[in-house]
Amino acid sequence: MHTTSQWRWIYDPEQQQLQIELEQGVFHNAPYKPSKLVPLYAMNAAFSMEDAATFQSFFDALEASNCLSPTVILAAALNHTIYQRFGRPQMPQSWYFQTAEHPLDSALEIGTLVRLNSGLADVLCAISSIEGEFVECLVLADEFPLSDIKVLRQYDVIKVMPNRLQPALSQSQSTTDTLRQA
Repeated sequence: MHTTSQWRWIYDPEQQQLQIELEQGVFHNAPYKPSKLVPLYAMNAAFSMEDAATFQSFFDALEASNCLSPTVILAAALNHTIYQRFGRPQMPQSWYFQTAEHPLDSALEIGTLVRLNSGLADVLCAISSIEGEFVECLVLADEFPLSDIKVLRQYDVIKVMPNRLQPALSQSQSTTDTLRQA
């Protein structure tokens, strides 16, 4: 999938809903609460070249993994673009995750699939940004329990130290099959 000059950012302050209009009448709603985004005002603006490049590079990286469904790839790339443009900076929350037994061998890149293990669940994520000593990961599983009271939803973003990232290759086959079928 490729962005077009018709893709637009739309924000309705009354409903507090950020959307991407993909084509006439086809919208993608941001899954993020207003508290997770920078303050927004009424908006109807075209995608910038930077927005298009952010979307396309993430989309292409996920598609190259050959283990995600087209639906998950598109939604993840759209939500990644939303978060990169409008997401609020967040503090690292590495304490929720176990240190990787087998650290990643390769250099970290945006769109690389990794796993995070909270002790309650081991889920597939994609690296969405790299900021100095920390990495932000986009959750690809339907949900990700971190504790008895905290659960991340699909496409939520969390910042962690790189030593928490585990290779995606050792993930269970059932996780891959579930994401392919989504």
